[in-house]
Formats: sequence, structure tokens, C-alpha cells
Amino acid sequence: MMDGGGSLVVFLCTIVYVGRQRIRPPLGRGLNLSRQVFTRDATGLVRELGFLDNLIISLGCINIIGGFVLSVLGAAFFFPGANLIGVFALGAVPALAFVGMYSILSAAMPRSGGDYVWTGRILGPRFGTVMAVLFLASQIIAFNALNAWAIPYIGLAQGFFALGLTTGNPTLVAWGTAIIQPLPGFTISLIIILFEMLVAILGVSVYRKVNRVSFAIYAIILVLFVVSLLSVSPAEFQSSITQSLAAYNVTYSSVQSAVTQNPQLASFSLWHTLLAFPLLGFLTYSGFNFSTYVAGETRNVSKSIPRSLGLAVGITAVFLVVLSALVYNLMGAYFVDGISYLFNTGSLGTLPVEPTATFLLSLAVNPWIGFALNLGVALGCFLVLLQCIVMFTRIIFALAFDRIIPTRFADVGERFHSPHYAALVIGILSIMAAWLYWYGPGLITGYLNSAIAVEVAYMIPGIGAFLCPFIKKDMYQKLVKPLPGWLSAEIGGWPLVSICGLAVAVLWGFGIYTELVPVTAYTYLGSSLGFAALFTAVPIIFALILFQAAKMYQAKRGLDIMMIFKEVPPE
Repeated sequence: MMDGGGSLVVFLCTIVYVGRQRIRPPLGRGLNLSRQVFTRDATGLVRELGFLDNLIISLGCINIIGGFVLSVLGAAFFFPGANLIGVFALGAVPALAFVGMYSILSAAMPRSGGDYVWTGRILGPRFGTVMAVLFLASQIIAFNALNAWAIPYIGLAQGFFALGLTTGNPTLVAWGTAIIQPLPGFTISLIIILFEMLVAILGVSVYRKVNRVSFAIYAIILVLFVVSLLSVSPAEFQSSITQSLAAYNVTYSSVQSAVTQNPQLASFSLWHTLLAFPLLGFLTYSGFNFSTYVAGETRNVSKSIPRSLGLAVGITAVFLVVLSALVYNLMGAYFVDGISYLFNTGSLGTLPVEPTATFLLSLAVNPWIGFALNLGVALGCFLVLLQCIVMFTRIIFALAFDRIIPTRFADVGERFHSPHYAALVIGILSIMAAWLYWYGPGLITGYLNSAIAVEVAYMIPGIGAFLCPFIKKDMYQKLVKPLPGWLSAEIGGWPLVSICGLAVAVLWGFGIYTELVPVTAYTYLGSSLGFAALFTAVPIIFALILFQAAKMYQAKRGLDIMMIFKEVPPE
């Protein structure tokens, strides 16, 4: 008789494509297939990145300041009554499963392309292609376009607007109002995307320098954010809000009065806190695993990536919990929730810019310190966008190296050692998605339409990691078991990689559930539900067609594309 764990394994095994064949001989040994099927015998990429670079990539993707600000804005609107201290603390727990899964499999297959590479080798090329296409389609909207939009919309606009209010300069106030309009806003987004695309084309050496300098400035502003929250008293804060925003029919007491009339905003909800933690809590950490997409350009992967991922989650958890506690103590939890909710429902006077936490604080501190705090939001979003453009380029590169898409996109220049054509693709797609944010349905609809696709894209590698020791025993024994320390550990007879993979898959399954359940008078996805489902189905269908077309095309040239996925790509 089979126990529950065995039944689960058997059930999940049935979803794997029936034509998948076990690797014989074991991956990386026996057959030299690279000359026959891979684009070339070497990737052309160079291992230049170390532990510090991986840590900066992870923290740059997380964007503690910007992620905190966006979560504060979204919590009141989607999950009223949720407590952000609890949301962020809970969000760190599943992040540890990500640390385990991505550390183990990146060390086992240290190649650029990340989870696409090992998903294709575990579940088969169809699942790998679906995962890659679904991931890129959803994340270019949820990460690239969102952050390109956010730089002017919740960073620069608040910086100029608050500086103008606190210094009595109407020109700066006008600038703050102007740059959130579509033409100037999109122009700023466009310039930044083009600059970061150029950085990606110029290679890892230039990327490292831009990353390190930008992150150093960002880290100083993050510390300044904490110090500023500690330096202002609640009475001073309340007075500054009323004094600065009265001209826009906003006072501290008027917001508090409006909040008390809405019981959902004026009371704590444990249920909404639980619902919010996958979508707001954990998603604030999300992206820290993107450093694994350059595993093929990282030195000493089995040490650099696990340490950087774990440290990034720890640093983020501490800062998010501390920031939440300090903001609640200074501003008042119900005020923070209420002012965001009122603004996003069109009930907050005539204030023209989003009342972010950094904007509100900047009204109570030195004007230039306040400007720096809002600049920190913009700089954080700049860092996220930079990591995504460079990291997602590696997925395009890996697809081309496996001959799923034209091999031209796997070209690597001899001078900069970067996949320049792949960088152009990601840059152009990012510009198109950013245009939709400014001229299309906007942030809420654009982000929600990609919501289910994001969850499904992450569930696929989780399922692959869970099944790996059972359906790819040769691979597991050859690539995972020899890994040092905890990377090859088992708990109660279960491989750690399976435990982490299952946790990741369950988390994102719960994430889909939280997008569908009633919260206020609507669901999280609401009217976007149909589009979100369509946005998930269309990339999956496209990916399956893409793979089949690639398989047929290569077969006509005498190449069996299935052979590619029977070994780890060459370095």
C-alpha cells in the first residue's frame, strides 16, 4: 500500500509529458552531444560575478524602499485591515523555500538561464518552454514595465512635489504634477529603459560598475529612511500633513474621520493579513532569486548564490518589519491605510500625487532629506529594472542556445561577452509594456492581468524541483547528491530539494486562491479575472506551438531537439 507522500509523487508524475525519457547515460557524462545539437560548444559568457554582485542583484530586485511603499499602497485597497508587520514577517517564511530550491538547482546546473534550464532538463522541453514564455510575458509587465512606470509616478513626482511644498516653490510643485502625465512620464521611462538596455549590451563589467554605484547610494538612502522615521514625533508629523496639504482639502484629522466611517479600514483583520502575505508580503521579497539567471557567469556558484540569497532575505525581513513598525508608530496604521484607500478611490481631496509613505514623511523632515527619500524610491525601481533587463536577457539567450528560438539571439560579442540581440529583445518588449502602463489600462489592470500567469510560471519550477529525485534519479544522484553541506541534505528521508519545491508550488497555488476569494465587495482580480486567465492561457498555447515549430524545423535540418535536454548545456 502507498502512503500519502507516495501518492502525491505518483499524481504529480502523471503531469509530466509522457514522451519524456530518462537520461541515459547520466547528464554531463558519456555522450558529447554539444557538437550535434547545441548552438556551439561554449556559451561565450564569462564568470565575472562574485558573492557581493549576487547580493546586490538580489537586494536590487527586492527594492526594500519601493517594495515597502507599493505594499503600503496596495494593502489598504486590496486587503483592508491587513497588518503589514505580520504580512512581511509571514512573507519571509516561503522565501526560505525559494532560497533552498534555487540554491540547490543552481549549484547542480550552474548555467545562465536559471530555472528555465533545469525545468527543461527535469520536466522536459515543453514544460521548460512554457515556463520561460509564461515567465517572460508576465514578469516584463509585473517587473520591467511596473518599475519603469514607478520611477516617475511614485518616486520623482513625489520628490519634486514635496520639495516644492516645503520650500514654497510653485515651479517644483508643477514639475511634480507634470511628470505623472503620460507624455513626460513615458519619456522618462523610455530614457531609463534605453540606458539600462545599453548597460546590458555593454556586458557584465559595465553592469557591475553601474550596479555597485547605484546600490551604494540606495543603501545610504535606506538607512536615512529609518533615521528619519525615528527623528520625527507623531505630533510633528500630524502638524506637517495638515499644514502642507490643507490647500488640497487634506488634513490629518479629515483622513482619520473618513477612516472611522469605514469599519474595514479602522479594524485589524487576521484573515486579510493571511490573504495578503503571498501577494504583498512574499511578492515584496520576490525577484531575489533572479541572480540565478546569471549562474553561468558567477564564480563558485555553490557558495556565492546560497549565501547571497539567504542574506538578502534576512536583510529584507528585518528592514520591512522595522519600517512597518516605525511607520505605524509615527503615522498611525489606520491613517496610512486610510489615506491610500481614499486616494485610490478618488475620495482624497484634490491631491494630485500618490500619498506614499516616503512622500508623507518628506513633508515633516528637512526638504532636501525629503527629496532624497523619494529619490530612493525612484532609484530602487531603477535597480529592479536594471536587474530584470540583464537577467531576463539570459532566458532569451538560453532559449536560443537550446535552439527553441533562432540561434541569433544566443550570439555573444567577443568584446563585451554579452548576448546583445537578446538584450535588444528584452529592451523592446519592456518599452512596449511600459507604453501600455502610461497609455493603456494603467497600473492596476496591467498588473492584475499578469497575476495568475506569474503564479503559474513559478509553480512549474517548484513542481520540477519536487519531482526531480523521483523522475530523474540519475540526474539527482549525479548532480545534486555530490553538492556540499545542506545543498544535498535529506529530512526524514525526503530530499531537501523536493521539500523546497513542494513548498514553492503550494505557496503559489495559495497565491492563486487569494486572488480569487472575496475581500471587500469584489475579488482581488475582480473584473480583470477573465483577462488574467486569458493572459495565462495564451502564452502557454504560444509556447507549445513555438516548441513544436522549433522541433519540426530542426528535424528538417537533421537535428533532434529532444537530445538537447538530455544534458546540461556547455559552459
